[in-house]
Amino acid sequence: MKPLADLQRQLQPAGVPRFALDLQESAFRRIIQSQARIAEAVKPLQFGSVGTAARQLARHARRARVLDEAGWLPHHSMPFARMEERAGDVGAVHELLCRHYEERWSDVCRDIEARLKEYNIDDEAKATFVEAMNAHEAGFYRSVCRVLMPEIERVSRLELYEGRLKGISSLPLLRKLAGELPITAVEPGGFLAWNLFRRLSEHLYEDVWDEDSRRRFAEDPVPNRHAAVHGLVVYSSTQNSLNAIFMVDFIFQAIGLLKRMASDQTTN
Repeated sequence: MKPLADLQRQLQPAGVPRFALDLQESAFRRIIQSQARIAEAVKPLQFGSVGTAARQLARHARRARVLDEAGWLPHHSMPFARMEERAGDVGAVHELLCRHYEERWSDVCRDIEARLKEYNIDDEAKATFVEAMNAHEAGFYRSVCRVLMPEIERVSRLELYEGRLKGISSLPLLRKLAGELPITAVEPGGFLAWNLFRRLSEHLYEDVWDEDSRRRFAEDPVPNRHAAVHGLVVYSSTQNSLNAIFMVDFIFQAIGLLKRMASDQTTN
């Protein structure tokens, strides 16, 4: 940060307003944070050579891009190897994922439930999550989003907001704290976790105030909390349902990790 301090000393006598320098410092810090986030994203990759590194980075970035284009949130249960074979065809990736979760849902559900038991969240949240997955298995896709969206707020209110009843609908603290977690701390990690955080911070809690934004969210298979809770968009497809499950899985992981980190800091 020394170059920034030097620049401030040079510009302040020239009459550059202090608030402009503060904005510049804020932008500079965001660049540094982005560099740190990129470093976290590539940490899980095992590089044997420059060529290997380039190929692995390209593969992980391609996975994230294809999923984004197909309207799917990433999840550790996805058949990434088979997706690689269809990486150039968004429609084929979408069909593969729909078929995968239809045919393998029992296995996927057992795996999620086993991981859920280890999450540092309360039993009510775990029971609600299991009920949502059961609703998905039964084909009650509308129910999944309407059950899980309020549960995010209930858990966040208790764990992050000390039970506060007002002023938490957009969950600014959750979004801020989740942004400070190492990308390698949650599954799936790397660029895929980056995509999940971006959707959490830029999409899930954006308010819908006009018809243009309502149509935009209606065309996006990833549910939006405001549109769902207020009945502005009907989320009734298997993709809507799975995306809600994947996002809440990510958020519950994040909340559990934030609790553990806070506890570790208190004991130390």
